[in-house]
Amino acid sequence: MKKLIYTSSAWTGFFFLAATLILCSCHKDEYSPISATKQQRGILLTFSSESNKKPLDDNRFVAGITVFGNESQAQLPCTVKKINGKPYLFFVADLPDAKNMKFTGDQKKATAMTEITLKVNKEKATLKCYFQYQDASKPPMPTASNTSIILESITLDRKTIKRGNKTVIDGNLVFPLQMDAKGKLH
Repeated sequence: MKKLIYTSSAWTGFFFLAATLILCSCHKDEYSPISATKQQRGILLTFSSESNKKPLDDNRFVAGITVFGNESQAQLPCTVKKINGKPYLFFVADLPDAKNMKFTGDQKKATAMTEITLKVNKEKATLKCYFQYQDASKPPMPTASNTSIILESITLDRKTIKRGNKTVIDGNLVFPLQMDAKGKLH
């Protein structure tokens, strides 16, 4: 019968390995988006500039655009869509993280905000997206089939566009952006 002898360095190595595994498995800030069966979070951006009436028709201009979801910490896919002959940059906003939802006392409604970093060539802008969540289940059940989350408004600096008849196309919120002669977004 062999005796197992452990040295202090073996125990130290074991505890170091165990502590490393435990610390690496803890993800404090892991993104956990709120779930809802009905989602309206599409965004259609229009661009206008002094020098170019339809910048989204220029492939070089479009190639210089990136959209980053600050909530998910991921680049958001975007495409140019033509609707009734007008070009729009389309992408889908991040859902709010479940831990950032501000619920009412009865847990049937909530609000939250996410941010999107939009880069157009060297210019950077932060779009703030405000969401409204509703649970119409009886009783309220966040995983039930009667929940919705809707992008209600977008804000850039002091400009806010709210959901309404004239600001929505096919359920997507339309946000017009103006580029000045220096390329700054407004």
